[in-house]
Amino acid sequence: MAENMTGDIISDHRERMLNLKKYYPFFRLIDTSFSNFKDGKYEILDMGYIVMAVLRFFIEENNFKEKDVTYPEYLDFLRLILKRDFGLDLNEQDSKEIADYIFDKIKNDGRPFEFSYFDPVDRKKRVSRMKIIESSIRDNTVWYSISPDAIEFYLDTKEIKDESRISVSQLLLEKMINSQNFRGGVEVVERINEEVNRLKLKKNEVLTILSGDVFAGIEAYEEFVKTGMKWFDDEEKLFKKNRDLIAKSIEKLNASGSTGEGYYRTMNEIYSLETQLKQAMNRHSELLKDCTEMQKMTDDAVRRAKLGRLRSHMDFTSALSDMIKRDNADILVTMLSPLLKPNIRKTFDLISIDDALMVKPPRYEEKELISNERPEDIEFEDEIEEKRIKDNYVFLMKNLIVCLKKSDIITLGQFADAMKRAYGEQILRNADFFSFFVNLCQKDEYQLGGDAGEDTFLDAYLGEGFKDTESFTFAIRKGLGGQVILSDNCMMADVELVRKEAHGE
Repeated sequence: MAENMTGDIISDHRERMLNLKKYYPFFRLIDTSFSNFKDGKYEILDMGYIVMAVLRFFIEENNFKEKDVTYPEYLDFLRLILKRDFGLDLNEQDSKEIADYIFDKIKNDGRPFEFSYFDPVDRKKRVSRMKIIESSIRDNTVWYSISPDAIEFYLDTKEIKDESRISVSQLLLEKMINSQNFRGGVEVVERINEEVNRLKLKKNEVLTILSGDVFAGIEAYEEFVKTGMKWFDDEEKLFKKNRDLIAKSIEKLNASGSTGEGYYRTMNEIYSLETQLKQAMNRHSELLKDCTEMQKMTDDAVRRAKLGRLRSHMDFTSALSDMIKRDNADILVTMLSPLLKPNIRKTFDLISIDDALMVKPPRYEEKELISNERPEDIEFEDEIEEKRIKDNYVFLMKNLIVCLKKSDIITLGQFADAMKRAYGEQILRNADFFSFFVNLCQKDEYQLGGDAGEDTFLDAYLGEGFKDTESFTFAIRKGLGGQVILSDNCMMADVELVRKEAHGE
């Protein structure tokens, strides 16, 4: 007993922490208070309610309407929430400020939420990352979509109604197939199978009620149709759609020409997912067939109940009076024999056959070859993106210093023209060019090299890139009044950058 408890504590701890990961961002967000925002003017707002509403909005747009969301669409939705649910009829500027504040919190300022936990197996700290909203740039427009982890969190809160649980699980499966997370897709299909089994048990419960009380059985049947059978056609379409997506994934993998270990591992995961999905489709078809038969049985039970009302029933009071008058109780033998006679003939429940067929075979542990080679460090996408941003910021700052050493004073427009001549027009369309100056203008003065402090995360990036260089200081003058057009859909207010050593400021 003690050994089993120790095994549960140590070996299962990491899996439990990974299951808790999807809840972590929500509890981080509900700690956000609006009392410090705009001097508590919007303290009535509740972050937990707003987060759940935004998640449902993204599920509706991304999965049911099959399209990504732009920021203006999110802004319109949030304005509706603020006015309808909190009674805030705000102007365009105020509602945009609140929407920006909430969106930055949900996106965690562009960084994933980091959930730290201790792994007792390896005896070290681990960090698991999760995003609620993902973004991509297409045709110079930023598109947003909900992450698979956020969908799974929303499903676990049981906010989705019972009749759409299988459909939403299949939409989550579609997202995982598109992101090539086939192992996670197997878990989603297992959840679908559990829901199908729950509907089967519910169907058997309806039949049991129907056999005892026709009218209560009809009510249970109508409720089952409303919460289960109503969505069968949509669920069948989603099953076929996911089956086609799996087939396309296999074709794409075969067309890549890869034959390494990763290819065979991915192929095994795809085939495992395909097998599970076929089983789910078969069980769903069986459930549909059983429900059709149940509908016929319900109609027959209603017909028999109507006919039974016309027949005469046993009058026990009259039968007792007749026995007293005749002084003969032999009729009681006929009445009580079925109640007292033991049931010698045994029957085997057909449900037990389904249970026997669905029993999973034992999973034997496979031997693992231990290698002395040091495993490769996994570099996550957000770490790659952060390294790219840091390198680009250091690159832009080095070019800016070169220009300041030549002319002492330079405007943003002059610097943009110089970069365009040196590296081509494409550099001005880079999002890091825009974000670099947005972060740069948060301060009025910058000191690079030497004992420069770190007030912002831009200082941290530049501090690493210029830690071994000579001290260089420049100031930023704002409010010049002009604007600099970086690309067709992007412009910035012009600023002036002044080398301090040259002007003694």
